[in-house]
Amino acid sequence: MKEGQMMWSRWRQSWYLWAQRSGRGNFYRRSLILVLCITSLPTAIIGYTSYITGRAHIEKEIMRNHDTLLKKTMDRMNDNLAQLELAATQWSLDIRMDARIADMNLKDEYNTTQNLYRFLGLMKGAYPLIDQAQLYLDRQDPVIISDSEGIVPIATQEERDIFHTLMKQARGVFWWESLPRGNGKPDSTSIALIEKLPSVGEPYGALILYLNREKLVEMVEEMATDPNGAAFLMSKDGHIIISSGNGNEEHAELEAAVRESVIGRSEEIGSYILDRKGQSYSVAFGQFSRSGTLWKFVTATSLSQLTAPVEFMSRSMLSIGGIGLLLAVLLSWVASKRIYQPIVRLVNVIKDYKPTQESQADDLAFIEQEWRHLSQESRVLESKLDKAYPALRSAFLLQLVQGHFYSLSEAELRGRMASFDWQTESQWFVLLLVQISGFAKEDGRFLENEEQLATFAAANIAQEIVKTQSQNAEIMNFQDMTVGILLSYPMDQTKQQAKDELYLLADDLGQTISSLLKMQTTVSMGRLTANVQDLPQLLVFLRSSIRYRDLKAAHQVLDLEEMLPSTNDDVHYPFALEKELMQAIRMGQSEQSLSLIESFIHELVSQSSKEKILQEGAMQVLGSMLHTMLESGFNPHHFFEGYNLYEQLNQLREPEQMVRFFQTKVISPYIEGLNEYQDIHMKRLVERVTERIQERFMSSDISLEECADAFNTTTYALSKAFKQINGVNFIDYLITLRMDKAKKLLVSTDLKVNEIAEQIGYQPSYFIRLFRKYENMTPGQYRDRMR
Repeated sequence: MKEGQMMWSRWRQSWYLWAQRSGRGNFYRRSLILVLCITSLPTAIIGYTSYITGRAHIEKEIMRNHDTLLKKTMDRMNDNLAQLELAATQWSLDIRMDARIADMNLKDEYNTTQNLYRFLGLMKGAYPLIDQAQLYLDRQDPVIISDSEGIVPIATQEERDIFHTLMKQARGVFWWESLPRGNGKPDSTSIALIEKLPSVGEPYGALILYLNREKLVEMVEEMATDPNGAAFLMSKDGHIIISSGNGNEEHAELEAAVRESVIGRSEEIGSYILDRKGQSYSVAFGQFSRSGTLWKFVTATSLSQLTAPVEFMSRSMLSIGGIGLLLAVLLSWVASKRIYQPIVRLVNVIKDYKPTQESQADDLAFIEQEWRHLSQESRVLESKLDKAYPALRSAFLLQLVQGHFYSLSEAELRGRMASFDWQTESQWFVLLLVQISGFAKEDGRFLENEEQLATFAAANIAQEIVKTQSQNAEIMNFQDMTVGILLSYPMDQTKQQAKDELYLLADDLGQTISSLLKMQTTVSMGRLTANVQDLPQLLVFLRSSIRYRDLKAAHQVLDLEEMLPSTNDDVHYPFALEKELMQAIRMGQSEQSLSLIESFIHELVSQSSKEKILQEGAMQVLGSMLHTMLESGFNPHHFFEGYNLYEQLNQLREPEQMVRFFQTKVISPYIEGLNEYQDIHMKRLVERVTERIQERFMSSDISLEECADAFNTTTYALSKAFKQINGVNFIDYLITLRMDKAKKLLVSTDLKVNEIAEQIGYQPSYFIRLFRKYENMTPGQYRDRMR
């Protein structure tokens, strides 16, 4: 309501100002606008009313349908769980659940164990809601019997405590919301129905029925009628057990908000409207109890999508009303255009057409006032232009040396320079390029992320030095650790005199900037030229010459005319270090590779301190690294995500930066990926070897060497990986398989001991010694005892 009043007040104020601006005798225009605006208001009122009434009706219908759907879903799940509880009670009374199995050696009692497997599998197939059926035996060495995983011992004390807690529950049958499966797998928990065995008396174990989480999610999703809403099942303490969420962050935040709102309500069943982030949600909840466990269903549906048609129609009506208002203004303007055409023509002469509070008489008074205002602004702008003149001059010269005026002739360029008070007749022109470096030095005053600040400081120092020595001089901050200086000398001086003065200035610049900023400073001098058009090309040459700076010098001056790099200079490239580095990378030795690349860069700097030589050597070793990775069978683009490593390296100028680049951007990502690949490869190899042993363990020619040759690896690598992954060495695993097969043959057949030994790949005498070692009895004694 307050917002509507504020909008009406602003509209009236704007209308009043516009009417006052229109001048006297404009009754027709104002009256026409008023009539047209009044006819447009009913449409807006109808649209707003339709939105309010339509939204309220939709919300009421949604709440009613929501409650009905929630009750049906709760009844269905309650019936399914009740049937499951009844079936669990019946299964616990089966003769196969006799108390004798509590103390029975399940590995020896083969038939009994197989019956239990089949019985548990029958339970799992009887109800789709059951994901897994297990039998827990609470004894000194507790175990779990599963139809899919067999006999699983409970290894950790934490899991033993959890399963032993089940036996201490007062109820014979109860639900557990987050019970581990006892298979050692992380995050393998689920809702489970526990039936203690026996249900009356001292229990020796429990029948555990794990529910299928996907089936529960499907039942919960039946409540969700809106893909942007939420539906979940939560426990008494507010913990969400089952959710229909898709895992994204927005959906998780919505679930958390709905859960917090439901926890604060004491009713067993109900519904309400939840407002969150500008959207409304219809929330319905209800609770039910099974075997002493209380669960609560919650579902939330967005009202925004359902009310969208009503909002669209209402906004359409409001838009129609707004369009009517615009048409009112347009028609009034057309009607009065002819009447006020001469005055409008004069008003259009004024470019800055701004109504003011003082222009309330008529249009002529307004024109007079605006004319004075424009005159005053003209004087202010002229004053500002004088103050901005140095910045305009600097911007022009910066664009000039960067080659942006290549289309202009020599005369045009000189004319523009003359307009900025630059003497161009009979002048030598010259460029200096100052570069600062050394951010990686420990005693520097700037950090690596303060390049612009350091460049700005260098430009200011250069400005103070140059302005005292030359009248025609301009400092140009390139914002990339370099500062350009444009100078001119009269031609009545010889070139050598001008060069001598220029060298003294360059040396003074280098020493001063280096001492004040604590950074390496390089000043490159260009040649003297009489043509302004040569300046862009001179800047390109100066940037190239900077790369021949001495990396060890604190400050230096390079003369472009005298600096001709010799092609016959000896170049020392540390081939031995490169070879060691490539071998370390090939072998995946992380620490040695990181140390060798640092030694490699330092060796390049110590043998040739030129930046260009360092850059070329770094490019060469980068290519060798990538070639080594390709030879090892890896695509470098896989590790470096398609980044152009050459381009990144080309931007670096400091040895320390290059060392960090190789260590963090090249070596570390490759070795991490290499180690990950090797782990996966060895795991797959051991799995294939294990399958081969299980298929051929009765053959006498199966051995570690034979398996290593079959899979193209070494016996050492295979033995180490087999022990690491399976937890037992190769020979012990093979002997265990053969002993198990021998015991089965001794019990189930009448074969002689010699025949059994030959079948499993042993000599009879060795087999008897080995059997006695593992079973503390001879094969014949074992046969007599087990029959």
